[in-house]
Amino acid sequence: PSATWLAAVKNELPLTTILRLLQHLVPQIQELVSRSETSVDEQSIMNFIVNTTMVGLLPVPHPIVIRKYTPNHFTGLWFTAFLWGVVFLQNQVMPLYDGSTIKLFTVTIAPPPRV
Repeated sequence: PSATWLAAVKNELPLTTILRLLQHLVPQIQELVSRSETSVDEQSIMNFIVNTTMVGLLPVPHPIVIRKYTPNHFTGLWFTAFLWGVVFLQNQVMPLYDGSTIKLFTVTIAPPPRV
């Protein structure tokens, strides 16, 4: 991939929340590391992140949209097929498909009787 392609893809990614979080946390973690006289381990950084509040920093989530079910022919067919599938599978005795009990048959279409 070229640099122009990467820049175009990067602009399309929804990174605003992550970038806002990093802009807030990185300076605080750098300050934590600079205040420490010894090296800072991962556990102390994780404890810092767990105890840091993000209230007011991250955007408010979208409200949950409640939609009422409006029946139509296709959803009715899907629901009927789904229910019969559940009924069929719940009433099977294992093994589900026993090769010795399957009987094959053919279906032929007879011409209509002549009147």
